Amino acid sequence: MKKIHKAETVSILFQKYGAAAVFLILILVNAVFTPNFVNVAVMWNIIAQMTPIMYISVGMTFVIGTSGIDLSVGSILAFCSIILARMLQLGYPVLAAVAVILLIGAVIGIFNGFMVSKMGIQPIILTIVMQMILRGFAIFVSKGKSIPITNSTLSAMGLHRFPGGVPIQILYVAVIFIVGSILAKKTALGCYVEAIGDNNKAAFLAGVRIVGMTVLIYMLSGVMSAVAGILEAARSGAVDPSIVGGLYEVDAIAAVAIGGTSLDGGKPNITGTFFGVMTMILITMTINMNNIPYEISNIVKAFIILFSLYMRRESKA
Repeated sequence: MKKIHKAETVSILFQKYGAAAVFLILILVNAVFTPNFVNVAVMWNIIAQMTPIMYISVGMTFVIGTSGIDLSVGSILAFCSIILARMLQLGYPVLAAVAVILLIGAVIGIFNGFMVSKMGIQPIILTIVMQMILRGFAIFVSKGKSIPITNSTLSAMGLHRFPGGVPIQILYVAVIFIVGSILAKKTALGCYVEAIGDNNKAAFLAGVRIVGMTVLIYMLSGVMSAVAGILEAARSGAVDPSIVGGLYEVDAIAAVAIGGTSLDGGKPNITGTFFGVMTMILITMTINMNNIPYEISNIVKAFIILFSLYMRRESKA
């Protein structure tokens, strides 16, 4: 009995602080073994790279909180970034193009949420199908070619740096972290997400509008993915339909899992997701800076998801 109690304690601590602990461990390991790692520029690079995934991951946190999943987020990002680049290429104003992209993300999210909650389609099946459809549309619209971003206003949104080399992305990360935390902790939305994730039937009997809330959560995920597409296009300077957003859903799910939000549903943990995203980016950077094949980073991330699931299982034992 004592051993089980200890296992439960460890698993609970991992769920609360696992992402921050893994991030700090990676920082220490890199500081010792990775050449040129101890540099302010490296931290700014982590912030710049994590921004699109942070937006996707916040949306994913709420979706997973309802015991759902959204595997279409990377393809939503790709489709939205391609449409944005194409609109700018045709001479549309930046604000008009951005508004259209946000609307597209919202519509896709509403469709996903409706099909899951009202039509009863399994989230994993539906979003895999949407993943394929949207990636296909992105390739079709761009004719399979990379589209350059030549609009100076949009480029400034992704490339501007403040004094000291601080990237503008630090503002975007701060905004989504604060907004996501408020939604999760200070509003009824966070309570409804937790209620639906913990017990869908009990939430319904308590008066929660399951269909409406599920549609709203998937719409939020779609909008966050659209914003991520805008930020990705702004920073990269060009969007390739076959590459952009690739496997971002894996990073997002891993970040949410290690961040302490149960993949079975429950209370969304935005702070944990923040450290989870930083950890995912740092894993990739560690692999790259030590000349290790990139594919290894995906293997590591997959093991993180499995380990998070195992720790969750221990806490339920």
